[in-house]
Amino acid sequence: MRAAFELALCLLAFGGEITGRGARAVYARISKKGRIDRALHHLESSGAVTITGDGPIDQRVIRLTQPGRCEVLGGVDPVAAWARPWDGIWRVVVFDIPESAAALRVRLRRRLHQFRFGWLQNSVWITPNSLSDFKAGLDESNIAPDSLTYFEARSAGGESPSALVRAAWDFDWLARSYRDYERILHARPSLGLGTQSAWLRWLQSEHRAWSVLTRRDPFLPEVLLPTDYRGRAAWALRSHAYAEYANAATAALPP
Repeated sequence: MRAAFELALCLLAFGGEITGRGARAVYARISKKGRIDRALHHLESSGAVTITGDGPIDQRVIRLTQPGRCEVLGGVDPVAAWARPWDGIWRVVVFDIPESAAALRVRLRRRLHQFRFGWLQNSVWITPNSLSDFKAGLDESNIAPDSLTYFEARSAGGESPSALVRAAWDFDWLARSYRDYERILHARPSLGLGTQSAWLRWLQSEHRAWSVLTRRDPFLPEVLLPTDYRGRAAWALRSHAYAEYANAATAALPP
């Protein structure tokens, strides 16, 4: 349900919590046809929100859960990702799947992208993260043992972590994309002048751009981030913009 997702996006802007009455007022601007009780049921049953309190929905409190917050953010919590430690070990996936199994090779590459692996060379992919989650959902029944291999490794040839990071992930593309994204953040409606509908249109545009970035940004631990990485600065601008939206939206809510 698109409107339900947009309601969750608005919840994020409100700091993750809103009264039922406030949610109803916001939802009325998101969807002219849908019903808020249906949207809230969808969000609650999926684990994206919790609803507390008794009585009619207007008297209750809706809170965005951590899984719901992560979903709205594109499947990653950037602050937690940057803050996580790194043990100095690279996890390496090497595969050599024959042309006759092209569909299998495509599925494997999609999964590597999903888990934010970096492409080092040919069919060699690296990540600073544990492989447990990656392997847990991977069906290897149709993959020959010598076609897919896992390693844990440290650089032995003098290559610095920063050099490996630059080789495996396209931070030049990220830098350009974050600059474009920052322009969207700066183009948000002016406080006191932007209407609620203008803010909602901006939220939709911002979220589309953010979704593209989250698919390409590996959100590496801070110790591995290039010095010119723009993600954290963009995140700070995003947080400020969302706070402005919450102020504008709060002013438009019924007393």
